[in-house]
Amino acid sequence: MIRRTRSSTLIVNGIEYNEYPSPGQLVKLMERKWANELLNSGSVRLRKLEYYRRWENDLLGDPNDGEGLYHRRGHPMEAGSINDVYGWCLSLPDIPSTRISLLAHHGGYDCMVRIHAPEEFFRRAQDWLSAHLNGFLLHCGRVNYNRGEEVDEQTLKSQKFHFNVFQKDPRFQDDMEYRMAVTNSTFTSLPGDHLDLALGDCTDIISIEDLPDSA
Repeated sequence: MIRRTRSSTLIVNGIEYNEYPSPGQLVKLMERKWANELLNSGSVRLRKLEYYRRWENDLLGDPNDGEGLYHRRGHPMEAGSINDVYGWCLSLPDIPSTRISLLAHHGGYDCMVRIHAPEEFFRRAQDWLSAHLNGFLLHCGRVNYNRGEEVDEQTLKSQKFHFNVFQKDPRFQDDMEYRMAVTNSTFTSLPGDHLDLALGDCTDIISIEDLPDSA
C-alpha cells in the first residue's frame, strides 16, 4: 500500500520514504565485529542526531546534524525537530573508493557491509519497531547537501517532512549518504543516546566485504 503525504513523502507499508523505490543496494563502513553482529543477528544501533553533533572528528561528525537551514532573500530559515530522532547512516553503492578509504581511516572501520535488498531490510526494521516501540516512526531517504542555500519561496513551501534530518553541508557530499531515521513521536524520551534493534538473521540480504582498493 502506497500513500502520498501532504509534504510529498510516500508511506509504503508503514515506512516513510523521501523517494521511492529505495536504492537497489546500500553500503556501510563498519568494524568487522559489529558487521558480523549485523549479519548474523540483525543488530542495528541508531544514534540520536545530537550524538553526531558532538563528534570531534570533523570528517565524520556534523555539528549541525538535524538542524535544517535555507536562506530566503538573505535571511536564514531554520528548522529542527522537537522529537528525538535517531539516525543510521549508509551510503549509495557508487560512493568513490577514495572517499571510502578516507572515512575508514578516520573512523577505524575495517570492512564494508552491503545491503542487497534495502527495502526488505527497512521492512524488518519497521516490523521490530511495531512489535517493541509503539509510536516510533521509520523514515528513509537520501541526504541532500544543500544546507545554507539561497532558495525561492516555492522551494521552502515544498519541503518534505523532517527535511532537516536529511540535509547536510555541501562539504559532506562525497559521502553520498542515505539515512534511516527513527522519530520518537511519543514525547517520552528513552534513556541514553541510542536505540538498538535486533532484526534477526540477515545473511539472506547482507554481505560483508573487504574495503575496496582506492588506488
